[in-house]
Amino acid sequence: MTEEIKKLYDERVNRFVTTANLEEPDRVPIMASAGSWAIANAGLTYAELLDNYDLEAEVMVKAHEGFYFDGTRGGGGVNHAIKTNIELGSKQYFLSSNGVSLQHSETSSMDEEEYDEFIADPFRFIANKIGVRKITAFQAEDEEEVYQSMVKLFKRPAEVAQKSYVSKAIEEQLGLPAIVGGANIVNPFDQFFDYVRGFAPTMTDLRRRPDKVFEAVQAMMPYALRNLPKEPLPGFPWRTDNHHIAKFLTKELFGKFYWPYHKAAVEALHNCGTKLLSHFEGPWVQHYDYLQELPKTSLICILENDEVEYFKQRFANQFSIMAAISGGTLRIGDVERCKEEAKALIDIAAPGGGYIYGARNGLSAPGDADPNVLRELNKFITEYAVY
Repeated sequence: MTEEIKKLYDERVNRFVTTANLEEPDRVPIMASAGSWAIANAGLTYAELLDNYDLEAEVMVKAHEGFYFDGTRGGGGVNHAIKTNIELGSKQYFLSSNGVSLQHSETSSMDEEEYDEFIADPFRFIANKIGVRKITAFQAEDEEEVYQSMVKLFKRPAEVAQKSYVSKAIEEQLGLPAIVGGANIVNPFDQFFDYVRGFAPTMTDLRRRPDKVFEAVQAMMPYALRNLPKEPLPGFPWRTDNHHIAKFLTKELFGKFYWPYHKAAVEALHNCGTKLLSHFEGPWVQHYDYLQELPKTSLICILENDEVEYFKQRFANQFSIMAAISGGTLRIGDVERCKEEAKALIDIAAPGGGYIYGARNGLSAPGDADPNVLRELNKFITEYAVY
């Protein structure tokens, strides 16, 4: 990193840190979320980047260069695990017909009569049954074949961690900091919902057998709590999470099933000296009363569907906000329409500090943004959203 780029990097870090502390920086920081849109922007397909780590870095740097961003979420490359998943017969991930967007399929890996077995020892159940049901190669009769498939699956993350260098390339070449670092925070109810029981069965069980669902989540709780940090952490970068089932829960179900761990996680991070970048998928307004219990400046809240003005009224002195113009406007709107919507959003969210301009959802499909429109929009924000 050159001296000039290091200066840019430090300025951008300060912009994010100041904002997250509910203070006014020199201007509103802009968070990048290029996603797999970066692949289409380079005229390539997802498959061409798998195992080509130099090309991956080149593509991702190109998707951030010249777009007036101040930082990335972190990681920022492709999901290399998809290649191994496909080879081993997993239906968990697949590529869409455009060759760019990564999708995942809905599956349930636990039957309703297996609740008691899962509750007795959730991780033994996951180890003995979930993997076999999700991955065809693990169903082979030959033990050596199963073992080699397992070795292949578990070696892949280590290989990717060693060879993929997207965040480093973006930081050193462009001076864009990754605002997230360290392990993600994952709610045990989301783990159960996503990987064990699945969407439709979990929602059905919440109506038919809520006590069993509660017992299953509680059985996972000690393991989840054990992984929360206990020692001091750097104030920046932050940790992050995604909330998958929360948007489907009533206030009462959220309070019983989801909130205990979420509160514990936020407080643990706060006590260790860092913050949580929390992605509120879907509407969260029904859960706002719970959020009031959390420490000041403990969250940076990505608002996906919530009304920014109302959230600002409720939590202007408690949490910072990340929000952007709608994906629909960015996808089909011209420069002037995008600027108009961004101006209205900035006028609401920026006063007093605590606002990061960042897309509600990452850019993932080829048509999610016209590069020229995105560039002009972000340039306008750097000029308009100053303090």
